Amino acid sequence: MKKSILLMFLFYSGIIFAQEKTFYLKSGDKVSGTITAETDSTYAIETTFGSVTINKKDIKPEEAIVYLKSGDKLKGVILSESDEGIKVKAQFGEVSISKEKIDRIDFKSMGTVARGFKRPGQTEEGRWYYGKERLIDVYFDPTGYTVGDNVLYLSLLSWGYGLSDRFQITSKWGGYFLGDLNFRPKYTVFKKGNLKSEHAFAIGGHFHMRGYPVKYELKTVKDSWGVDWETETERQEWRRVGEEGYLFDGEDEDTGGDRMWMEYFAAYTISNLKKSGQGRINHTIGATLTTYPGYDPMPRAYYAIHADARRNLKLIFEAFYDPYWASNLEFAEGKEISDFDFDFGFIYAYSENLQLGIHFQRPHIAFYYKF
Repeated sequence: MKKSILLMFLFYSGIIFAQEKTFYLKSGDKVSGTITAETDSTYAIETTFGSVTINKKDIKPEEAIVYLKSGDKLKGVILSESDEGIKVKAQFGEVSISKEKIDRIDFKSMGTVARGFKRPGQTEEGRWYYGKERLIDVYFDPTGYTVGDNVLYLSLLSWGYGLSDRFQITSKWGGYFLGDLNFRPKYTVFKKGNLKSEHAFAIGGHFHMRGYPVKYELKTVKDSWGVDWETETERQEWRRVGEEGYLFDGEDEDTGGDRMWMEYFAAYTISNLKKSGQGRINHTIGATLTTYPGYDPMPRAYYAIHADARRNLKLIFEAFYDPYWASNLEFAEGKEISDFDFDFGFIYAYSENLQLGIHFQRPHIAFYYKF
C-alpha cells in the first residue's frame, strides 16, 4: 500500500514539475525550459543550454489587466497559468479565473531585450496577446468584429460608432456631398472561444439613397470629333455600374445616380494566438451581395489573413472573386483579365488612436482615427 502511494506521489510530482515555462528576469534576460524542482526561494530549470537555478526574487512580476466577458476587469500580477485558467494577485486578494470567462489580457510591457542579445526582429519582449489594432474591415471587406462599445472613428472615406461591443454603424461621408445619405449597420452574431482561439461571425448591410456601387463593367463609349462633330468612334472603357449615360445609346446625360441600392454581407473570423504568445494570426472568410436596379445581384467572395508582425504593425493579404471589380491592370489595358484578384499591405498603429496603412488595390492609402 505504501509503495503504491509513493509511486502515485512520484507520478503526480512528475506531472507538476514537468512544466514548460518562460521566466522574464529583472535583468532583462529570458529563460525557457522545464521545471524540474522548486523550493521556497528557487526554481531548477532544464533548458536547451543546460540546467540552471533561478532565484524567485530575480523574476520580474508579470503584471496584466484581465478583461472579462462580463465587462469586469482586474489588474494584478499573474501568479500561475494552466489550460483551465489563470490565478491573479489583485489588490483585494488572489483570484482564479476560468479562460472561458476571459475576453482578453493586456500584459504590461516587459521592456527591451537585454543588451548584447538583440537581433533583427527581436524588438519586443514578454507576451502580448493582442496587437494595438483589431480590424473591423480588411480595407473594404468586413471581418467578424466591430469597433467596440462607445468608440468613434473617422477615416479619409468614412466614419463609424460602436453602439455596443457587438453592434456598430458606419457611413461613407464622402457621398453626402452628392446627396447619398448612406449607413452600414453591422452586428456580431456570436463571438466565442478563449484566448488561444476565438471565433466571431458578423452580418450587416450598406444602404444607399443614391450614387453608384464600387462595381465596374466595360461599356462602349462614343466619341465625336471633326469640324461639325459628325465623325464618331467607339471604344471600350471601364465605367461604374449604373452610369447609363455613358453607354453607346445616343443619350447625352447620365440618368443614373438617383436610385436606391444596397449591399449585404456576412463575415466569419478565426483569431488564433501565436505559439510565441506575441500577437495573433487571423483568418476571415466572407461574402457580399450588391443589388442595383436594372442589374442582376453582384456577388463578391473573399478570404483574408491578417497577422500581427509587431504590437503596432499588422500585415494583410486578401484574395477575392468579384466579376465586377476592375484592377489597376485591367484599367490600364482596357479589357477584362480575370474575375479573381488579390490585395496586400499593412496597417501601422502610430498610437492607440491613429492607424495608417498602404495596400495594393485602390485607393491605396488607409487612415483612421479613433476617439
